[in-house]
Amino acid sequence: MSVARLARVLSAAEPELDEACLAIAGAVGGPLDEIEWLAVLDVLAGECATPTPAGVVRYLVDDASFRGNVDDYYVWRNSCLDRVLDRRLGIPITLGVVAIEVARRVGARLVCVGLPGHVLLADPAETGVFFDPFQGLEPLDLDGVRALFDRVTGGRAPFDDRYLAPMSTNAIVERILANLRAV
Repeated sequence: MSVARLARVLSAAEPELDEACLAIAGAVGGPLDEIEWLAVLDVLAGECATPTPAGVVRYLVDDASFRGNVDDYYVWRNSCLDRVLDRRLGIPITLGVVAIEVARRVGARLVCVGLPGHVLLADPAETGVFFDPFQGLEPLDLDGVRALFDRVTGGRAPFDDRYLAPMSTNAIVERILANLRAV
């Protein structure tokens, strides 16, 4: 993988999320076998017994042991999908990408919603149901999302319902690239 591969993938109007994230990982971390990592996502999906948004989240946390990297949050590896899949450790956005891609493969749907400073997952079929891929299993309602937002912002910013809009693939990719630029 290379910067040229990343440029090709990102030139699509709306690239495939898994391919875009692997192209980023290849450009940042060095050559990787994209087919191998797509197969890892396929295997995770094949092992997920409950093909619902909540079932995918529960499987990834309980059975597959994905978790937030609380000890070393600001390292580049947390923004590389291959490293997150390998270590089962990441930041909210890349853990969210894993959940979205596993959900897609089992016929369920999850989306990322981009609060300032933190990404959550939402079940678009269940209004007001959110999951924090960084913190674990318990679904959040709108009050829980607002409380999380206040913690992340230190209460210095007003909550805006527009933060709950689903992020496009391009917005997810831009945020991952911004995270990489910051670290």
